[in-house]
Amino acid sequence: MRHVLDTHTLLWHLGNDPRLGANAKRIIENPEALLLVPVLVLAEAKHAADRKRVSVTFERVVEELAASPRLSVLPMDIHTVNHLSSKFDIHDSIIVAAALYAKEYFGEEIALLTKDKTITDSGLIPVIW
Repeated sequence: MRHVLDTHTLLWHLGNDPRLGANAKRIIENPEALLLVPVLVLAEAKHAADRKRVSVTFERVVEELAASPRLSVLPMDIHTVNHLSSKFDIHDSIIVAAALYAKEYFGEEIALLTKDKTITDSGLIPVIW
């Protein structure tokens, strides 16, 4: 199973933030886990870092992506757009759509690592926190 990281998950992991869910942390730290990062998460991470809303720099995010063969970036293309849902704000919709398309593309179960209650309650994608 592959796991999609949302923005909080990625930034809290890199910043060693105690708000990161225990189950999400266990998965991220598993050397066998394959982790997927939607390109929107990178955009949000850069925005948060540039505005000094987080302690993690965007350079650190890029370094982690480059250093870890377990991390892959999910692009946003027409396949992702086709999975958008009106159940969420546009940012959450893109992250969920990326996870749904990854499930289709890889032909396997995908779980989203997020604390977002709206996404969890939607039942559209399995969530681990």
